[in-house]
Amino acid sequence: MNIKVFPILILVFLLQGMRVQAQHKDSTNLNNRVLTEVLKGTVIDKGTRLPLSGVTIRLISNPAVMPSSTDHNGVFRLTGVPLGRQVLQASITGYKQVVLSELLISSGKENVLSLEMEPQTNNLNEVVVNANSGKKPLNQMAMTSGRSFSPEETNRYAGAFFDPARMAQSFPGVVAGGDDNEIIVRGNSPKSLQWRLEGIEIVNPNHFGSEGASGGGISMINTTVLSTSDFYTGGLAAEYGNAISGVFDLKFRKGNTDKREYAFNIGVLGAGATLEGPFKKGGNASYLVSYRYSSLSLLEKVGVEVSDAGTPKYQDLSFNFVFPTQKAGTFSLFGIGGLGKIDKIAERDYTKWEERFDGFDMKLGFNAGSAGLKHLYIASNKLYFNNIISMSASQSFNTTDTLTKSYVPGRDHKDEYTNTAIRYAGSLNYKMNSTNTIRAGVNASLLKYNLYALSYDMELQGLKELINQKGSTSSYDAFIQHKAELTSKLTLNTGVHANYFILSKTWSVEPRLGLNWQASPDQLVSFGAGLYNRLEPLSYYFAKSADGSGGEQPANSLSPTKSAQAVLGYEKLFGGNFKFKTEVYYQHLYDVPVSVDPDINFSLLNVSDNSAIGSSAYRQLVNKGTGKNYGLEFSLEKSLSKGYYFIATSSLFDSKFKALSGKEFNTTFNTRYVGNLLAGKEWIAGKKKNNIFGLNAKLIYAGGRKYSPILVDESFRLDEEVIDQNKVNTLTADPYVRVDFSSSYRINSKRVSHLIILDIQNLLNRENTVGMHYNFSKRIIEPEKWSGIIPTINYRIEF
Repeated sequence: MNIKVFPILILVFLLQGMRVQAQHKDSTNLNNRVLTEVLKGTVIDKGTRLPLSGVTIRLISNPAVMPSSTDHNGVFRLTGVPLGRQVLQASITGYKQVVLSELLISSGKENVLSLEMEPQTNNLNEVVVNANSGKKPLNQMAMTSGRSFSPEETNRYAGAFFDPARMAQSFPGVVAGGDDNEIIVRGNSPKSLQWRLEGIEIVNPNHFGSEGASGGGISMINTTVLSTSDFYTGGLAAEYGNAISGVFDLKFRKGNTDKREYAFNIGVLGAGATLEGPFKKGGNASYLVSYRYSSLSLLEKVGVEVSDAGTPKYQDLSFNFVFPTQKAGTFSLFGIGGLGKIDKIAERDYTKWEERFDGFDMKLGFNAGSAGLKHLYIASNKLYFNNIISMSASQSFNTTDTLTKSYVPGRDHKDEYTNTAIRYAGSLNYKMNSTNTIRAGVNASLLKYNLYALSYDMELQGLKELINQKGSTSSYDAFIQHKAELTSKLTLNTGVHANYFILSKTWSVEPRLGLNWQASPDQLVSFGAGLYNRLEPLSYYFAKSADGSGGEQPANSLSPTKSAQAVLGYEKLFGGNFKFKTEVYYQHLYDVPVSVDPDINFSLLNVSDNSAIGSSAYRQLVNKGTGKNYGLEFSLEKSLSKGYYFIATSSLFDSKFKALSGKEFNTTFNTRYVGNLLAGKEWIAGKKKNNIFGLNAKLIYAGGRKYSPILVDESFRLDEEVIDQNKVNTLTADPYVRVDFSSSYRINSKRVSHLIILDIQNLLNRENTVGMHYNFSKRIIEPEKWSGIIPTINYRIEF
């Protein structure tokens, strides 16, 4: 990009003259010059979802602020809350005390919280739940390998680009999948990750994602609409199906029910607006809508050259409409979606073409969206029901034409994959007594597909159809799980998940087990084990053989990939905001689709989407492959308090696969180790001490990706990469090293707040390599490199 230096110059101009002052330790004295805002929210019982009345809410960071108590609807309201970071405490007899230690109070927007409290079974010692230091998952059925994250963290972490997936790269057990936001969880392929929203599976919520992938170039998710959400790397509870590695369980927040609020932002990634408020004054129903349009596309329209390889054009929309009723429960209509495309038109002067790619006309894109209707009904103080029906759709397309010197186009490649899904998820949660909870549910997914791809084949000297299928299938799930607090220190979670995939007519029965032992108030030992399964991209169930025979994969020949996993963890809290955690895990993968040809060591554990369909290495697949992932993870985390935070993580792991030959090889994603260091510091700034200046940095050091030796002569003959099948993934790329940096300045005025963020990924401009590959455009063997420095700047105004 020719404008990469613009964000840096703009930030320097904006920050000139801003005097940053040291943060004052004594925040108890309220000053007339200090601006204040409203802090409000609701408190509910985590198990029953019922509102809790009589909960005392106080700001322990500023005792001068008058405490509040929740009313019969569980609603509280604090006024005169000073801007900046605050510490809030919620307490009531019979429940574990909740402390939030990094609340950001800003002007121009009322701060709304949704707190969940757990009953206290141990009456001898007061139990305090520090929601920020523990980062425990919101789902009470979760036992291991999970944590919650806030949208404020996503905005703050260096290199995150307001993207939950990029933020998760700093967590233990996670490795960046490449230039996009795909992530490798414990050595698994990125495609084994599942995205959920409001309790139901959704389509890949990322722009420029390929068929079957879980990531893309830019996230469709706008963090302004997110609430605190969960991320899991294993040890999943029984309610989670169709995932064998990680799960993003996203939640949308509710719009403000008291007044209308607005936020506008513009930056390198996009220009957009967020609107929220009540549908009518005095009502409880609210709306929350966010829309964003590509800034790069806007720059191109005013004549700024952004890229000679095509300008990414995209737009996305998120919404959440909530309608509480007095007797029928709460209804909500939610959704997320985006449109994206890149059109690259070759220059009509062949004398300037330096490689084959320069003579290509190319149109590619990815359109996707999910929308759902959710109903929560609280039947009693022991029982509540959740029902969700949703529709998801995705379309991935790519058309490439080669031009002659007289600029006559000839088709080189064309594919279009369209998938739609109508899903239902219903569950009930029954709290038998203070120590036993049962949750059960059913899920149904009706899947419709229209899959087509053809590509030019050098041996045939013509176009070859790779897949041409249109039809529908379905998948059905049921689960039941039981959480029992055996003692004040020991919690047991047992359950079973069952799946029936109608295309292959196969059943999968998956027992799950979780165990937590609270050895002391500051020490926790956890264990989780279970069986899991994951549907592969549907294109692999129908793709044609690449051996020239033209035979199609039998539709009912493949069943989902399966996994058995066990995790043992230990965590120790120090001083409330400082935590050490370690986990050791072992994962056995089986029924993995592999090539029916024993001379071809191809496994779906090695690919992150459906890109292998066009390769000559692809043959018809059979569920006779296996794999294994095992490792050890460490993390040392200090949540934001006293103006600073840090996270240091390290993962040591091994990832292997076996194809039909029975030989064991490294998976592509077996980098062996990864270390992350993330840190940040904030200062009070401005003459009236109402502003906040922050610096954040991240260091990633990971082992190199595995790759295979290339058979040069055969690759040149077929004009595509051909690897040595006897030495699959025996070579290792150089270590992956990346430094990210971000700087932010928040300006709080009486009714408006401004936020300026500079975020630079790969600050040192290091071009990391994935390995050697065959470049069909240049017809050479060369290193495959990831991107260099990527700076972005964003400005947001809220009022």
